[in-house]
Amino acid sequence: MEDIEKIKPYVKSFSNALDELKPEIEKLTSKSLDEQLLLLSSERAKLDLTNRYAYVLSSLMFASTKVLGAKDMSPILNELKRVKSYMDKAKQYDDKISRSNEKLHAEQEKAKNIISNVLDGNKNQSEPSISKSNFQGKHTKFENDESAATVVTKIVSNTEQIKKSNGKKNGKSNRVSKKRGNGK
Repeated sequence: MEDIEKIKPYVKSFSNALDELKPEIEKLTSKSLDEQLLLLSSERAKLDLTNRYAYVLSSLMFASTKVLGAKDMSPILNELKRVKSYMDKAKQYDDKISRSNEKLHAEQEKAKNIISNVLDGNKNQSEPSISKSNFQGKHTKFENDESAATVVTKIVSNTEQIKKSNGKKNGKSNRVSKKRGNGK
């Protein structure tokens, strides 16, 4: 009689677990698998549903054979391992996609920051575009007190003087070459 009292909590726990499982099983079996797959639009949702079906069926088969006291459970255990591996592959795929999306988002943010810095004229940067090392030491600042028109006239006159002096040099060299050409 003591043995029966020890088993009663396990039986009650098992009964409660079955009561919790019953609505989930009814939800899965209310429509056929094909009908449920037709209602789903994304391939990922279809994959989840088929994996869930396979896992529930394998788990129920395992529990049933365990209760019946079957000796060889290896085919059911192999099926459970196979289904778990499919579920793991699906999870790894989801992780890969999420990492890829995070990486893409980070690259887009980086590009956005670069473009905004370029368009804003580097207002957001703490350092100037030209290095401070280029400005170390003594630098001479040139100030121009003359007006722009005066500077332009000086440049024009200097250019004309240079042209005249180059013209005189070219003219002398032409005369020399002519004299040499006549002497031959």
